[in-house]
Parts: sequence; structure tokens; C-alpha cells
Amino acid sequence: MHSQSERQDTPDIVLIGHIARDLQPDQSYLLGGTVTYAAYLAALHGLRVGVVTSGTRLEATDLTRRVPGVDVRLVDAPAPTIFENRYTGEHRKQFIRSRASTITASAIPPAWRDAPLALQGPIADEIDADVATCLRNQICVATPQGWLRGWDADGHVFPIPWRSAGNWLPCLTALVLSVEDVASAAGDDSGEQMMERWAAQLPYLVVTDGPRPATLWRRNEPAIQIPAFPKIANDPTGAGDVFTAAFLIDLWRSHDVVHAVRYAHAAASFAVAARGILGIPAPQVIAARLQQDASP
Repeated sequence: MHSQSERQDTPDIVLIGHIARDLQPDQSYLLGGTVTYAAYLAALHGLRVGVVTSGTRLEATDLTRRVPGVDVRLVDAPAPTIFENRYTGEHRKQFIRSRASTITASAIPPAWRDAPLALQGPIADEIDADVATCLRNQICVATPQGWLRGWDADGHVFPIPWRSAGNWLPCLTALVLSVEDVASAAGDDSGEQMMERWAAQLPYLVVTDGPRPATLWRRNEPAIQIPAFPKIANDPTGAGDVFTAAFLIDLWRSHDVVHAVRYAHAAASFAVAARGILGIPAPQVIAARLQQDASP
């Protein structure tokens, strides 16, 4: 039981993961990472946002400047997590130039562990397994891309299987990942069989496929396909993060998982149209696209 002051200090949504600096071709940086995109989208939806991250105070300050009102709890690190992404069409070659510190359960304020919503968004294997069991949220979603990345001495990122999936899946309401993530996580196994095993361990599993339909698994039900919205992909970075955050928020509000996937598709269709967080849409814009799609 929390006091009134503790309840007031508890965010509506807790976002866990590194704030990244994405190195651009001109050597400038854009603020990135799952928590950055999710924080901006959640704030546009009127939610009180809490972020648990690691890096330098510069990243935390940058995020609070872009997302007024966000509450950032920082695990100090000598350097932030820096990525360099090189795209050829929809395919990405990625390099990690530095990595901030690991985030453990001790970094999450006790009152935040009961927040209505939580999103675990690792980008560089930075969330410790003890976080999975400390959260008591109504809805807890994860996107596992950061658990599926290894890198060599030159920083070149390569896919690795998700060996620790069994620690996380029983603690989640939903897992959202891409078809590329599925291939990485499966390793030598069959991706389809792996998805079926995972789908039996949590209520919802969503696999996105760029501009193509997403696949939704509901426990003990056949998978279904949910079409995406047409989009012009000027910058695909962050689209999956926007999709996941929009899915989480709408699942909480609508209690309809199919609607939540469609809502997420609509949100992502705007996010890819501009660089960084500039394309992230407000809820009324997302609603208008859904309404337009429903019109005869």
C-alpha cells in the first residue's frame, strides 16, 4: 500500500532502457532509443512519463527538454550508448560506438514498480534479469531487440539468439518484435515453432514486418494477420519503438488487442515520415487515420 504522496509520484507509464545517441552521416547526433520515442509518444497522449535509464546527464537533459514533464531516473555512466546506423533500403548495418551501464532493479523506484504501464526497451542488452520480477504493472510490454544484439571489437552489431527469453516471457503481458528479430532470436531453430512456444507463455505476441501485415498471437488461439497502413519510409529508425509504445497505450485504453495493433500501425505510418522524433504523431492524428481507413 502506497501513501497518497507516493501514488501522486507514480507515473502512468515507466520506460526502461538506454537513451541513445544515433550518429548521423554528417557526424551530428539524434536522440534515439526505445525510451526516447516512447516517452515522446506517451507525453503526446497526456500520460505522466517516468524513464529509468543510464548514460550521462547530457542525454537526460536532452530528453527532458524535448519531453517536458518527463521524470528521468539516471544511472550515471562514463559514456552514453551511441549507435551508427547505415541503411540500404529497409536493411540496416549497425555499429555500437559506446555503451552506458546496466540497469538493475535497484534503479527503479519502489512506487514506480506499480505504475499502470511499463515498457522494457533494451537496445544494448542493458536491462538486468532482476528487473523482470520486480515489476507489478497492469500491463508490461517488452521489445527484445537489445537482447538480440552482440557486437565485435570494431563495434559491428550482429544478431544473437535470445537465450534468456524464459526469464522474461512469464512476466510480460505482450512481446513486440520484428521479423528480423524473430530470425535473430531463433538461431538454428524454426522461427515459426519458436513463436508458437513463446505465444503459449504470455497473453499477446506481435510480430511486425515493415509495411506488410503484423502477425498477432493470442494465447491458445490461431495467429491472425493485421494489415499495416501505407507509408513512405524516409527514416525507419524508431518506427518499431513507436509501434510498441502506441500498442501498449491503446491496449490499456481500449482493452482490445486487435484495435491496439491497428492503432500502432497507424502511429508507425507517421513515425517513418520524418527523422528522429519529429514524425511521432499526436493521438488525434492517429485517430483520424484510423477513421479514414474505416470510411467506406
